[in-house]
Amino acid sequence: MNPAQLLKHFDRIAEAPDAVPRLRRFILDLAVRGKLVEQNPSDEPAAELFARIQTEKAKLEKNTKSRGVVLKKPVPPRIAPFQIPVSWVWVTFGQVMISRDGERVPVSKEERNQREKVYDYYGASGAIDKIDGYLFDKPLLLIGEDGANLINRSTPIAFMARGKYWVNNHAHVLDGISEQFLKFVELYINSIDLKSYVTGTAQPKMNQSKMNGILIALPPEAEQKRIVAKVDELMALCDQLEAAQSKREQRRDRLVTASLRQLQDEEGLAPRRQDAKEEKQESLT
Repeated sequence: MNPAQLLKHFDRIAEAPDAVPRLRRFILDLAVRGKLVEQNPSDEPAAELFARIQTEKAKLEKNTKSRGVVLKKPVPPRIAPFQIPVSWVWVTFGQVMISRDGERVPVSKEERNQREKVYDYYGASGAIDKIDGYLFDKPLLLIGEDGANLINRSTPIAFMARGKYWVNNHAHVLDGISEQFLKFVELYINSIDLKSYVTGTAQPKMNQSKMNGILIALPPEAEQKRIVAKVDELMALCDQLEAAQSKREQRRDRLVTASLRQLQDEEGLAPRRQDAKEEKQESLT
């Protein structure tokens, strides 16, 4: 089903109880495979974007001088998990992302309870507390490093953090060439199966080495913007569907409750009428 068909039949498809979560996954799957928006031949090819990312990444990580930048090559197509448009390239997570894990500082719950609640304190699944200081002051991508959520995916694994905030050692902290790029990587990570990059079952963990090996289908920068905008638009429709479903379920529950109450009242009336009839007979004897 293409996006146009999805929108055309949105209301009818969404009648199933689990339809909205499935629609969300379907939208993300289309997005990361290059099937959600059209390709524009005038867009700068992703290969050129990849070269710019490599140069900028080297500068930001201070691993190179102004000359002689050594660029890594994109991933050979033969190991790619699915087909992508010709203007896209396969890369690894470590080739395009800048790790800031070394700046994380965990603070125990006991210590946090003794400090003022001012700035968000992030863990593996989002903001879990507040604290009176901050480590970061720019939009960055956070990805859960450990916990059952890596397997059961009850909440997004990747999420953006903005403003001033603190991050503990249970979430990877990632920077990139732009906030727009980080938003694309966010939806990409939330769309793919990460089980092969996770170690352990009782204590699931995705360390930095495993995360850096994740394959990413990289679109041209202009197409990334179109993809993120379209995903935001469709996810907003999913939110509306969930709200509508919730209202329908609430109305149904109220109707069921009212019907049961009416049945109970009707069943309760029969004995009272019988009692009244017996009392009348007794009064006549």
